[in-house]
Amino acid sequence: MEQYVVCEKCGALVKVIIPCTCANCGIKCCGETMKEISAEEAQKLVEKK
Repeated sequence: MEQYVVCEKCGALVKVIIPCTCANCGIKCCGETMKEISAEEAQKLVEKK
């Protein structure tokens, strides 16, 4: 299953290749934890750029 995360501050989009299994982990950007989005949402963001 593909997993994507996006930074709500700068809009950086990351495709997670190897998901973390640590309960304390979060991918960070701009000092904020990025939020997970669906593949469809990620595609819409790519098409906007």
